Amino acid sequence: MRILLVAPIPPSDEAPGAIPRLLHAAVTGLSQRHHVTVVTVAGPEPRELEMAERLPASGVDAHIVRRAAAPAPWQRWRRRFRLAWGWVGRRLPWRTVWFYEPEVQRLVERLTGEHEFDVIAVEDNAMAIYRYPPGIPAVLTEHEVRRARRWRLPDPRDGAVVRRALAEIDWQRWPGYQREAWGRFALVQAFTQRDADEIETAVPALRGRVRVRPFGIDMPAAADPANEVGDEILFVGNMTHHPNVDAALWLAEDVMPLIRAARPRAGLTIAGTSPPAQLRVLEREDVRVDGWVPDLRPLIERSRLMVAPIRVGGGMRMKVLEAMALGKAVVTTPRGAEGLDVDGHAPPVALADDAEGLARATLELLADAERRGRLGRAARAFVEEYHASAAYARRLEHVYREAVALADVAVRER
Repeated sequence: MRILLVAPIPPSDEAPGAIPRLLHAAVTGLSQRHHVTVVTVAGPEPRELEMAERLPASGVDAHIVRRAAAPAPWQRWRRRFRLAWGWVGRRLPWRTVWFYEPEVQRLVERLTGEHEFDVIAVEDNAMAIYRYPPGIPAVLTEHEVRRARRWRLPDPRDGAVVRRALAEIDWQRWPGYQREAWGRFALVQAFTQRDADEIETAVPALRGRVRVRPFGIDMPAAADPANEVGDEILFVGNMTHHPNVDAALWLAEDVMPLIRAARPRAGLTIAGTSPPAQLRVLEREDVRVDGWVPDLRPLIERSRLMVAPIRVGGGMRMKVLEAMALGKAVVTTPRGAEGLDVDGHAPPVALADDAEGLARATLELLADAERRGRLGRAARAFVEEYHASAAYARRLEHVYREAVALADVAVRER
């Protein structure tokens, strides 16, 4: 197949975020069997621009729209006006406004006019803002469903009330945007059954057109148990994402005291971009809040195990999958393990759904190195079989071929 993949950020197996790593696994796996053309946006952050530069060098047919770090004044003002009009005038979610670049639209139109693509793979609902030619079946991979909810007032303790209020306004725009976007695709792919059910409930016309396909990752080298230190526990998550903040607070406030009561030397490290003030104030002898960490691997390696007490939200659990791929034992909740089971095969992780259960599972693994090692090795083997780039690409290929077949049927019935 000839696949046009449209992504909000360049694929990279070295990026700290989940999306570029997911995209890299997809492109790596698909490129072994198909011709993949990537259209993406990069910058102005230097890290993104560096990621973009590596794509053509690796042999990927990449078309990159670069945002200059220091554009001309007239370019800055034009972009600012476009951003302001998109968020204030059109009332679009900020993520879609940020990733919209007119050059991407022109690229899509030029490439689809010059080449015969079998399918267009659109990654993330932010890229659903673009227009795609109706003659080519398009599949949207929904990275995270933003669910409708009541207005959430910002916590005055946070110290960023205005920013949080604007973020809440932005969140309330997502359900309407998503419903409109989902309906424009031949098929929609979700990572979890929870997200798939939410999509079909929000847009009944999509029933029968939503597929659940667990996500993937490039396999890293296994972690060395010799690098583990003391009774160190780790939680990693982007702290601009409320479910991760909720999990971190729950872990620090309710679970860690139970663990420390049995193992006084146990320590917790919380790592992730932009930790709010309500999390920062929890720093103490046994809890460290690191914020953004450029390279997470050393932090993961030195930890005895990862604890991910997710109790709200959807989408993918890339940091859980990454820890498993490294061969680390993981303690999580049923919600935290969503999207990891494949064809009825459950991931080898320790599960609990309350503070007492999470503390008990963590203590048992801290006390038993042999069991902890077995669980870590089983986790790595599971990821290699079901979530490595080749396995993920096979799942994507199945969805793409189905979209092509549906388009062929529609043409014949006209």
